[in-house]
Amino acid sequence: MAKKKGAKYECGECGLVVIVDEPCGCGACELICCEVPMKEVKPKTKK
Repeated sequence: MAKKKGAKYECGECGLVVIVDEPCGCGACELICCEVPMKEVKPKTKK
């Protein structure tokens, strides 16, 4: 999971949303909430 500034992640269990303010720079890491990995929220596209 590559984190970059402004990336948004959401917990599928409780709905917690995290926005990356300062990326960690490590190669492999995950954000964990409710004992499951958080999923990146893609920006909504305008039609």
